[in-house]
Amino acid sequence: MSENCRKHFHRISEYLDGELDERICAEIERHLKDCPRCRDCIDSLRDTIRLCREGSEEEVSDDFRTRLRASLRECMEGR
Repeated sequence: MSENCRKHFHRISEYLDGELDERICAEIERHLKDCPRCRDCIDSLRDTIRLCREGSEEEVSDDFRTRLRASLRECMEGR
């Protein structure tokens, strides 16, 4: 993962939730336009969010959350 990708990665959740100001959103969108790897990860996260909202509410284990976070980190690191 490039330094530029890392710069934006820590704000992805806020970006997807619409919690950032327009200037920062525009900066992230410019990066996504030029970075297919980050764009693919954002698309996957959006799909995950959509599926979670559409699905039934079920409790997930701490182990599952840990593995999911690790998988998302691997995705962003390009493993």
